[in-house]
Amino acid sequence: MDLNIELGDEVIERIRAIAMRHYGDNGDTSVSRVVESALEMRLLSIRLIDRGGDEIEEPMARWEFVNKQPVEQLSAEIQRWLFGKGGS
Repeated sequence: MDLNIELGDEVIERIRAIAMRHYGDNGDTSVSRVVESALEMRLLSIRLIDRGGDEIEEPMARWEFVNKQPVEQLSAEIQRWLFGKGGS
């Protein structure tokens, strides 16, 4: 199937860079392979998360300093800023 889509210049350049890195050239065939692979990966991720197509959430980590006394730990506000989702 051929799809006619419009992409910005920055996206096109990044796709061409990926094609060059993975396939050794950035011709139409290699660019098509990159786009096809990206679409396949996206569709596979939707199927694997089994949440009806919702976006994949960022992984969350709770950082703790188990070998330190509470006074030596970062304040809760700084911990949220450094290690919280989205930097907030």
